[in-house]
Amino acid sequence: KQWYQRRVAITAGGIKLVWYNPDGSVGGDMEVFNKGHVFPFSKMLTFYRKENLILEASYSNPIPHTQTVIGRFEVGPIKPAEDGSSTKVKVKVKVDIHSLFTVESAHTVTKIQVPVEEEKKEEKKDGKKAEKKEGENMETE
Repeated sequence: KQWYQRRVAITAGGIKLVWYNPDGSVGGDMEVFNKGHVFPFSKMLTFYRKENLILEASYSNPIPHTQTVIGRFEVGPIKPAEDGSSTKVKVKVKVDIHSLFTVESAHTVTKIQVPVEEEKKEEKKDGKKAEKKEGENMETE
């Protein structure tokens, strides 16, 4: 008989992420990976910001070490949207195979409105109809 054993790595302590306001006060926090979470694992987090995003990762559960802060990360430059509203920021965080926490990537999402003229729409429709008619008369061997 053959026996297969699946080994699953789990985090020894949870990982908490705190984000800060531009004035240095805490904007919010959340436990992104709880104690016993399976790894490697990635999560995509969404923030709405007008200025740079400062994140601080730390262990959420007691660990046998004096330093509980894992690291401090700054995402930027972030500018407000054209209408003055907050910009959508997507941040990908990861716990890798060695149980190391990283901010893997970050990008902003911007909506762009493109005005569509009715004349261009009509030209495109006429062009598609002409192409179809030409294709119907095509001979094949």
